[in-house]
Amino acid sequence: MHYAEKKKTIELLEKLRILNNKSAYIYNIISGRESRLILKNFYHKLYRQKIEFLEEIEGKIEQIKREISPIRDKKLLSFYKRKKCALSEHYLRYKLKQNHADIKKREEKSYKKYDKYLSKTSHCDVREVFLKHKHIIKENLKQINSMGIMKYAMV
Repeated sequence: MHYAEKKKTIELLEKLRILNNKSAYIYNIISGRESRLILKNFYHKLYRQKIEFLEEIEGKIEQIKREISPIRDKKLLSFYKRKKCALSEHYLRYKLKQNHADIKKREEKSYKKYDKYLSKTSHCDVREVFLKHKHIIKENLKQINSMGIMKYAMV
């Protein structure tokens, strides 16, 4: 793999890191506020999965950085700027109003992004992680669709 391809792969991983970080934040908030036990457990499971995804993605970023420059050459790694997740008070207020339909849309969006990024990278370890995460998200979507309790609002 060439330097440019590795650079592009790290940028894709960084985008997914931010997406998963925001999702984990949202699922943590929702699992704390949900009163129905089945949904609370489901949202907590999603939160734990997103945290695991974050750890795997950060591990792959470090691995590719070592492939680019084993001795931490600042000149070679100057392109990589770790982005911060801006989670403001307004964002928090907006996300406290999330319902099941919004969560389903968020998971579908995540699935589409993994599918899109899978076609853009050629690094075998990163493709393996993308396929694994994509499969887990697909299973989550199946579980969301099969749970009848989520289709109706609580009265």
